[in-house]
Amino acid sequence: MQSPLNRSRKFVRLFVFWLCSLFFASSVASPAQTRTQNQPNLPFDVSNPQNKKWSPAEARRIYNSACQLLARTIRPDKPPALHPQFTLVLGAENDECLRDGAHVEVHLRSWQPEIFAQAVVAIAVRDLLQGDQLQKVAHQSVVLANSTVDVHEAH
Repeated sequence: MQSPLNRSRKFVRLFVFWLCSLFFASSVASPAQTRTQNQPNLPFDVSNPQNKKWSPAEARRIYNSACQLLARTIRPDKPPALHPQFTLVLGAENDECLRDGAHVEVHLRSWQPEIFAQAVVAIAVRDLLQGDQLQKVAHQSVVLANSTVDVHEAH
């Protein structure tokens, strides 16, 4: 049976690995140029050249909910104000999140609330950890991972 400390360390390692993978994958790709339109009352831009069916009201609710939940998860006592900026591209070839410098695009083949929510959280997390902070967390995760030994690895 694993101790709570070992489970916590595994979670931190997995989360940092996922975050770094997302960062490196999105920094290598370059977003496609698309025509954007700002929907009323939406905190992000939208490109929907194929007129895919989706609900702007649902997207707004998911965006707000994801940002609020993440903020309370990160800092329950004083949640940060999260307002990630991106362009939602509907009718894309693949479901993916692309980053080119400060410009971020969420590409969806069709409207998928769960994938949209995951993208909002990933973008907001990336905005929370800027350059040096991201490198520091990545470095600390490697140091932490190297300072612990899994019971199964010891045998």
